[in-house]
Amino acid sequence: MSTNKEKALSLSDKLYQFDFVNRFEEFKDTGSSKPWVIELDPTTACNLACHGCISASLLNQGGFKRERIKELAKEFVEIGVKAVVLIGGGEPMAHPEFGTLVDYFYENDIHVGVTSNGTLINKYAHSLAYHTKWVRISVDAGCEDVFQQYRPHASGKSQFNKVIDGMRKLAEARTTKLGFSFLVLEKVGADKSYNEKGKNFVETNATDIHKAAILAKDIGCDYFEVKPSFDPFHFLNDTSDIMANIIKEELYKCAPLVDDNFKIISPYTLERTLEGESKQIKDYSRCLTAEMRTVLSPSGAYVCPYHRGNSNLKIGDPNTESLKDIWYGKTRKEIMQKLDPRKHCEFHCIRHNTNKVLEKFYKEKPESENVVKEYDRFV
Repeated sequence: MSTNKEKALSLSDKLYQFDFVNRFEEFKDTGSSKPWVIELDPTTACNLACHGCISASLLNQGGFKRERIKELAKEFVEIGVKAVVLIGGGEPMAHPEFGTLVDYFYENDIHVGVTSNGTLINKYAHSLAYHTKWVRISVDAGCEDVFQQYRPHASGKSQFNKVIDGMRKLAEARTTKLGFSFLVLEKVGADKSYNEKGKNFVETNATDIHKAAILAKDIGCDYFEVKPSFDPFHFLNDTSDIMANIIKEELYKCAPLVDDNFKIISPYTLERTLEGESKQIKDYSRCLTAEMRTVLSPSGAYVCPYHRGNSNLKIGDPNTESLKDIWYGKTRKEIMQKLDPRKHCEFHCIRHNTNKVLEKFYKEKPESENVVKEYDRFV
């Protein structure tokens, strides 16, 4: 039987928690429910200029005003949100109220997860260590040279050692799950030679995967995740055979590092990339995941993170509208009715299997013997 630690890495398994099942039953019975998880982008400001940033077009366009974001936090509590992911196109810790948010959510029993570039860990070390459930740091390198090449700071000064030192402090506390994220990136090499598909041969950080995994384990991370890169429309980028072989070889070398306290994660999207599958075919006409979670950013509220910035799937403006008005409002209802994953979501969606399981839940409530007590609210 899977342990809770292993289940926490499976989005599908998480759906079988008692409270979530009941919340989904509420949606089935009434046609509406309270949002279970919200991804909140405090700001679009970012202090790095990462190569291949999927949110590049959304960066540095402002953030929530300080008073408004504190009001939003209260609205989360009032409506019954269970978990919040502080994330965004920008760096969430760059918002001046980041620490206030984390502490407030913790005090009101809303679980917090944070995705960050790690450059400001030391500023919020206590809140991160003791008031979050997990922190995932995007590093994309195993050494300073590679880090500086793909994650340069606005000042021109490398932030690698600062990030790693901050991660070590979080790991030492042993109170929050800590992840090391490695996004596989590539760019045209200086020699302008060509690969077997006729594209300019690339320089890549993929050769640093094994070194980064060793570093992640040495830091004390709970897991090391290797992810493929996407284009601005969330489709998987093409991967040459040369690149695919590098990734496979590096992951093979990582396997011996795995033990009870350290996992290597290579999501199915990476597998699809290595197989050359850029699209994902859906056989369902609605997104039930979007009935349980949403994303709020300074530019608007959207049905999901994949459609962040898509005006056609914008459900409201959290700068001027309350969460309650957005969630139960006419605009969201109309957009949810027209949202069709078969047409709007041909990219590889991490919630694809979640949607398939929720379709089963919609037809029939899971058997009680398959439902478990809470262990991870981030469904």
